[in-house]
Amino acid sequence: MDLNSLFGDAEALHLHQLRLLEWMATAGRKRFVDEAQPAEPQEPVGIPDAWKLTKGVELYAWQRQCIAKWLKKKGRGTVKVVTGAGKTLLAFFIAELLQNTEDKDLHLVIVVPTIVLMHQWYDAILEHGNIPAEAIGRLGGGYDEGFSGGKRILISVLASASERLPKLVKEANVEEHLMLVADECHRAGANEMSKALKTKCRWSLGLSATPERDDDDDTGYDESLLGKRLGPIIYEFNLADALLEGLVPKFTINHFGLRMTGTERQRYEALSRSITDAMSQLKAQRDARSDGDFFSWARNVASRNQGDIGVIAMRFVSDVSKRRELLNHLEARRDAVIQLIDQEFRINPDARVILFHESITDVMDLFARLCQRGLKAIAEHSELPASYRETGLDHFRKGIARIIVSARSLIEGFNVPAVDVGIIVASSGSVRQRIQSLGRMLRRHRGPSGEEKTSCIHVLYAADSVEENIYSKLDWYEATGVDSNKFYLWDLETEPRSQDGPPRTPLPTEEQIESDSLEAGSRYPGQYEGAELSCDSLRNITNAEGQYSVDPADVAEAVLRIKGSGGKFRVTPKRNFVLVRVPSDEGWETLFVIQLAKPLRFDVPTRKAGSSEEAVKWACSARTGDLYPFAGLHVIDDSLRFKQKSGGVISKKVRGGEVFARSGDKAEDACKGADAVHLVGAIKELQKIGKKVNRIEINEAWHVLYREAGQLLFVCALHGGLEFPQTQ
Repeated sequence: MDLNSLFGDAEALHLHQLRLLEWMATAGRKRFVDEAQPAEPQEPVGIPDAWKLTKGVELYAWQRQCIAKWLKKKGRGTVKVVTGAGKTLLAFFIAELLQNTEDKDLHLVIVVPTIVLMHQWYDAILEHGNIPAEAIGRLGGGYDEGFSGGKRILISVLASASERLPKLVKEANVEEHLMLVADECHRAGANEMSKALKTKCRWSLGLSATPERDDDDDTGYDESLLGKRLGPIIYEFNLADALLEGLVPKFTINHFGLRMTGTERQRYEALSRSITDAMSQLKAQRDARSDGDFFSWARNVASRNQGDIGVIAMRFVSDVSKRRELLNHLEARRDAVIQLIDQEFRINPDARVILFHESITDVMDLFARLCQRGLKAIAEHSELPASYRETGLDHFRKGIARIIVSARSLIEGFNVPAVDVGIIVASSGSVRQRIQSLGRMLRRHRGPSGEEKTSCIHVLYAADSVEENIYSKLDWYEATGVDSNKFYLWDLETEPRSQDGPPRTPLPTEEQIESDSLEAGSRYPGQYEGAELSCDSLRNITNAEGQYSVDPADVAEAVLRIKGSGGKFRVTPKRNFVLVRVPSDEGWETLFVIQLAKPLRFDVPTRKAGSSEEAVKWACSARTGDLYPFAGLHVIDDSLRFKQKSGGVISKKVRGGEVFARSGDKAEDACKGADAVHLVGAIKELQKIGKKVNRIEINEAWHVLYREAGQLLFVCALHGGLEFPQTQ
């Protein structure tokens, strides 16, 4: 009996589809990781004197240029390169160069966001290098290895690296010989995951098609957490560049704007009105000094569920989520996918198609619909068991399956087999995610006759909705090539109607704006870009690190005049335009303030580097309000505030609220009680001459100081300090 005739490719695919449907229908939805066993301790292994990590590979021109720039930056920097252009091999070239010419004892750490990527890097090192497998460690996904046993390369999943990498490197005493590579480095920017980047190293390299995180928009990459830890963006190579260099095949991107039904539109408008109303109320309550983007702040307020503002925040967060779900599940989106797939298979029955959706639930629902139509489809996402994922991808590579429906697991660096058609069914408003999706599909491949094939990508979005905002965040012509993009409106009942361009376009950059056309207080026509700074009512300007500008007075006064209050503003990076945002009927409006002749400085102004004893002697003849001439004295408390309640008090924030310094006979220590009375009196004297003192600090000489226009000013000297109630 010929068993192959009983169980061939069709049966294998059907069995795999049934397993996926069983997983979907049962309680099997839980996270799976590779069931690798921790490695046994090993004896030191032999390492070649000269590493070779690029066997059989030649450098591209862009890689040579990039390496030169990275070396010029003293071995630090982030590379922004489109997926598929060779950024993995770039890291190998650099590591090989360092080990051969700079440090024979080089140790290499590669941090990746997923278990799948950990294995891909491991396989790539073995394929292209002369490093024995015993010298390559893995951390995460069931592996628990470090640098023991002669390990020279460690590949770690980000979650495990955040918990353990800094300690492992320190214990191995390899900081001075370490190169740290962060692959898909945009994933490491979140505060809770950034601990991995605190690992001490001699060299660092960030790799990503889109290193800028959406929550870093406020500061710009170079000033963000990632930029400071890994180094600034030193090289950019986008899809359009890769196309010109012949590194990716020619491609077409069709953007289809889909119409909502009457019921969907009605629901969308109701949610949008509710979101706008809640946003307006929340913005009125938000402290200008609040950190982070608006949505993250609102989500934090909603989680605390305190008072009326908590109720409004919960409504806002809920409605934003409901609107996103509504747009993800438009009837037109589902029907458009089916029409595009049917159209492709009529033209090319052997086509391979990838569908990207927003969530795992959406992926499985779409997969089930395709199975019902008898299509050769599989599902791929991070919650499936490893064996399911490997089998599914193998079916797709061999052509047994023709359609793969994926969530973000393929977006984030999975090596995808070459495809003919990609459909971005739904995606978040993240530019990064869109570009990653495109990069997954643009791989060189050839047909059965050896001819090079081109890829076609369909992007679906809801017309006349917030989904159009993606086009105001990125110049698609510049990023992907003018001839590559085609825009349509499609009602699905007739042929798509061609449009002249995208539904929206990005605002001009600072370099595209005529400075002579700008007037103080007028609407700024460009992007709200640049490093974010803060200004307070005392004309102090601080940066993201809390450093004070040396001479901020003129800028601060201009910001306060145009903005109407203290708060955040930006200075553009190249032409030094000072910009503020103010509420308007349409949400927020950007206003031009002033153009600086040179960037603001954030270093310590020239003052005497005196001792505590010298400062105490100086204070004997000093008067309240005098410029404080000493630098370098340790600040022992900078969390104190002056408040007007009860005739004037000194407050201090504690867990669960605030406490107040005990004054006069209310203090157990009479000296400290007298200090509190003296301090409040000194602040009131300053207020009489028009000084607004609210934030104060105490240094090691027990001098109370406040800051105005970037300068430290003397309030008074304490003798015993301040006494606060004890807190739990």
